Amino acid sequence: MKPRPYLPITMAMLLTAVGLFATEAKAEPPGRVASETSAARTEVVFGTIGIGAQPVRGSLIELLEAELRGMSLSLVEGQPAEPLSAWASKATRSGSVLAVIFLDGRSEQGWRLVIIDAARGRAIVRALPGGIRDDAASIEAVASIVVSAASALREGLEVASMPLAAVVGGSANAPLPSPTPNPGGEEEPTLAKSNPEPWKVRAQVGASVASFSPAAPTMEGLALALGVSFDAHVEARAFGSAFLPALIRSPLGDFRVARTFLGAAAGPVFQAPTFSFAAEAGFVGERLGRHDATPAAGAVGTEPRALYRFGGVLALRLRHTLLRPLSVELVAGGMYFGRRLQFTARSADSSWSETVWPAVAFAQLGLEVATN
Repeated sequence: MKPRPYLPITMAMLLTAVGLFATEAKAEPPGRVASETSAARTEVVFGTIGIGAQPVRGSLIELLEAELRGMSLSLVEGQPAEPLSAWASKATRSGSVLAVIFLDGRSEQGWRLVIIDAARGRAIVRALPGGIRDDAASIEAVASIVVSAASALREGLEVASMPLAAVVGGSANAPLPSPTPNPGGEEEPTLAKSNPEPWKVRAQVGASVASFSPAAPTMEGLALALGVSFDAHVEARAFGSAFLPALIRSPLGDFRVARTFLGAAAGPVFQAPTFSFAAEAGFVGERLGRHDATPAAGAVGTEPRALYRFGGVLALRLRHTLLRPLSVELVAGGMYFGRRLQFTARSADSSWSETVWPAVAFAQLGLEVATN
């Protein structure tokens, strides 16, 4: 039987089509392939190493869960274990893991954040000198870097330039290598870094209550303050309070007393992830004014005039961050004035006096706004 003449032609056409298909597959842009692969990865594994990072683990988990949820990503808690290389390999083995990230808080010099690209098996280290000890914004910096890295990886971009073994090849007790610049000269996707300004401006407004005298034990008013903080360790502020007039009644008549405080204070600040505690000392001036006097029959009123006295103030302030830059603040303290004040009234056959306490206890509850 003679071979059919169209068989060689058909075979040639099939071989040509296969070759063209293979060429197109090889020419597929790597960025697109990585993007399609990354789209199927929806988990970010996060853990901490070292005593220095443990106190902030809970706050970081809550913050990262909220941020990643908005990107349709889920956070998976993981605890790094020795050897780190085996733990990292196991954590990146799942096809649903986009990135493995852990915070290293073993060094007293600061934190190191390790970011592992699960799809490519590469890693990078970001240094945060000082950690929470020297920078209260370190928690936000870690969260910002994690979110930026997850966003870049989700788009198929490369954020890690070092081989995984070079970063986590040692045991959990071995120091991680320092970050190195990209030798290729190409810029990596920019991850958010913490460069907090050492100075911050703070403003407070709130309700205030202060002790006054036996006839008017307390006075209520409005408190305002404007201050600055340096390196989140020291704060200084100028403050003022204006109180509603208090009615003083006596057998010889009634009158009202207006009262205001002005002062300045400074002191150290002790930071926690979402709380801060400050102790301050300073000086304060008080202005008292009597008005609306209504003398009783037989008593004579005198012209009102302002009275002033000066003293010192000690206060404790507790601040809780609600949503940066907004915080709620509770202040409690005391003032002492060296000058005693006394209101007096006389008639033809009697007299009356009211002493203003030299020591004043006060408390304030309000809101604070601070620059980032």
